[in-house]
Amino acid sequence: AGCTVSITSILGTKYPLVLVHKGEHPQLTRKQDMMKSSSLAALLLLSGSSSGDVVNDEKAGPTTNLQRCLEPGEFDPDVDYFPEKYVPHSTSDHFTVTYHKSYKVVHNKYNDKSYILYQCGADPPSDAVQDDHHITIPVPHTGGVAATQTPQLPPLELLGLRSEIKAYAGNPTYISSSCLNQMMDDGTMKVLYDTDDSSMTEVMIASWISDNPDALILGGPGGANKEDKRVVSVAASQERTNIATFDWIGYLAAFFNLEKKAMDIAADTQVRYDCSAANAASVTADAPDSDKPTMLWANYIGGFEGFAGGWSVAECPTSDAAYYCENAKHCGINLLSRPEGVGYSKTWGGPTLYWYLSNAELLQLGKDADYWINPDKDWYSLVADPEMKDFLMQFKAVQNEQVYDTQGQGPNAWHEQRLAEYDVVALDMCSIVGNVNPTQDPPHVLQWMRNIIKETPIGSQGECDVSKINDPYKSNAAECTLLEGVEVLVEQNSVEDESSSSRSRVSVIGASVLAIAFVVLAA
Repeated sequence: AGCTVSITSILGTKYPLVLVHKGEHPQLTRKQDMMKSSSLAALLLLSGSSSGDVVNDEKAGPTTNLQRCLEPGEFDPDVDYFPEKYVPHSTSDHFTVTYHKSYKVVHNKYNDKSYILYQCGADPPSDAVQDDHHITIPVPHTGGVAATQTPQLPPLELLGLRSEIKAYAGNPTYISSSCLNQMMDDGTMKVLYDTDDSSMTEVMIASWISDNPDALILGGPGGANKEDKRVVSVAASQERTNIATFDWIGYLAAFFNLEKKAMDIAADTQVRYDCSAANAASVTADAPDSDKPTMLWANYIGGFEGFAGGWSVAECPTSDAAYYCENAKHCGINLLSRPEGVGYSKTWGGPTLYWYLSNAELLQLGKDADYWINPDKDWYSLVADPEMKDFLMQFKAVQNEQVYDTQGQGPNAWHEQRLAEYDVVALDMCSIVGNVNPTQDPPHVLQWMRNIIKETPIGSQGECDVSKINDPYKSNAAECTLLEGVEVLVEQNSVEDESSSSRSRVSVIGASVLAIAFVVLAA
């Protein structure tokens, strides 16, 4: 305690301004107005709720994004119909949202596809404008969506949009959400999948689209069907950072005029994430790298024809190479990375090289690691083989019962709901190695990672309350209290939208976190 921690040091990126209070987040304000408040440091402690609509500083219009169509004769081309604008984080590389009074343009830069979303009841943009974009639709969108991948589901659930998920085009056994499983059971969410015949799956999808012509299909980052006229490509998985991956909640929110809700959720989550990073940085501030806890991240892939099998391990040439690399840096962990040239690679039919280590190579890499994360479900089958069990017992982490898997919320939730809780996942990793606030009361209880050796039970998503099926997904958000004396220096990040309104992304601290002093530096 007693040190100052700059969050910019975690990934070398600029984080947005954080205002601290106990209620909802304050209005998005102009950068120049914020900078007038102080030439040095402004200490902001807001004791009560500070909600409010964004003031429209052009012609009088709505003060919130509308959840309805304009009435006949209500449209005015001089009015800004989207006073609540989503500002992507500075590390979000692959999407933008720009605003133009009565319409907005959402651009997926990874797939190079953009979508015009115009206020329902307003005049659509001219044909010349529309010709430059893939889809033009009125918003808020009311035609429903069909998801094609489980990572697309958590943002919609967080936004309270379960009822808009009308279909899932994929294997339903991988869906962990108890409420979505309930919707599939009662038929309100259609399953477009044939286990035995993939061609029949395509027929089912085509038939459903024919019956639901206003629906949107959420495509993946591969872009195989990105040219289809009802497909909206989602490429969150291609982002560099945890915050940027989560940031795509704003991309989807724009289709429903829910930018403010998305900003609130993104900001609350980031504040909790920043808090655990600051605590870990404080705990390890005086420790040399050689004293940091070491962690092995590895799971076994069994062999089959054409593949000898082997260990898939972490590869962290940079801290933003993968989410686990970022979490390790976040928590002050020395995560063991595959040495260049070690192991053998396989492409699996695509351009990406996947590397695998033999038993001997894994032993050399991780024998002395303090902790082992096995992001899979196969540990017990491995130790059932006497020869493999003898091999695993050579590892320090196994001997000390410090081996964890990722089934704390169920067998499949790691590839679904985890993406809605990157802050909780990071705090789990920090907690495993002890780089947390030791005075936190009550202390954090692992949510996503469970100790395999001690046979901690596999978790679950719990039962769905059907009477509240449209309520937003409730995160296992972890409380985080900063260590005494720790301050978080946060730099403001602003963007210029095409309506020439400079806005700041303003993060908030959730009501679950005690009031904490953040120092705001003048730019």
